[in-house]
Amino acid sequence: MKELLKDDAFSTGVICGLLLYQQKVIAAHKAKIPLKIEDELYYLESGRERLERAIDEICR
Repeated sequence: MKELLKDDAFSTGVICGLLLYQQKVIAAHKAKIPLKIEDELYYLESGRERLERAIDEICR
């Protein structure tokens, strides 16, 4: 792996790929839509949203 990281083209490709996935995750979160990875759906929430949901569940 260290040899691959020395290759600038490989490193640039990995960084670019990670940034694309990061943008996809952020866009899904902002739009409040599920993020689909393979056949699994994932919903993302901030810590504040999670805390609000937990408090709502406790107060029911």
